[in-house]
Amino acid sequence: MMLSGNLATRSPRPTNDVPSVLTLGRTRGVAEHFSALIAKHVRTDMALEASSYTSSYNNELSGSYRAIFIVIDTPQALEDNLALIESLRSDNLKPIICTVITGRGAFNKIKYFLAGADFCIKLNTLSDEGDELLGEFFNSEEWQRDINLTLDPTRICLLGGTSQKLDISFAEMKILEAFAQTSNHILSHDEIASIMGLNTNFYDPRALEKSISRLRGKIKDMYGTNAIQSIRGYGYRLMRGLISTA
Repeated sequence: MMLSGNLATRSPRPTNDVPSVLTLGRTRGVAEHFSALIAKHVRTDMALEASSYTSSYNNELSGSYRAIFIVIDTPQALEDNLALIESLRSDNLKPIICTVITGRGAFNKIKYFLAGADFCIKLNTLSDEGDELLGEFFNSEEWQRDINLTLDPTRICLLGGTSQKLDISFAEMKILEAFAQTSNHILSHDEIASIMGLNTNFYDPRALEKSISRLRGKIKDMYGTNAIQSIRGYGYRLMRGLISTA
């Protein structure tokens, strides 16, 4: 990935390995303007960095990022930035990637999710009027998450940081393993059906939905988090960074 301009931080990069937040825009000015909008939502010990993106993605990003925001403020950039997201995600599996799309044009969220984005925020303009929507992101479980779970395929269970052990079925283990091992953390209905051993041509969608709902409920009851979210018309997504494999 090629980034133009020097990265500008709100404060010196923390020395205690606290991840920073990166904003990429069509121009450095666009990225810095958006960084200013989110500054009040980001912890003061977390550096804010801003830069512009170009059509060439050759240089790897340096640094540890909690989130990467990609500001898309022109209609013609909607499709072009799918390649940017794919490039970012292929080299950066841990950060939350959030696309911020401005203007009145329609866009296909599923395309962005499949490319590797975790969130899509639609704003009319980059102004304080979008603060409520930005606040929803920073109040989300994914941003606020303070637990990490480990999937243990040998014992067929989930392990929490406080030694909370959740026994799951073999099929549930295979589903979580497949989620965790895909870069976008997304599985289609058919992919989940195949993992469950169902005939992908004739399975009952209600049975699949019930199975995912049961698994989601187990994790919610034990660890208090909504680990699996629905992607309407496509499938399901696992919360990024929540589950790793042993």
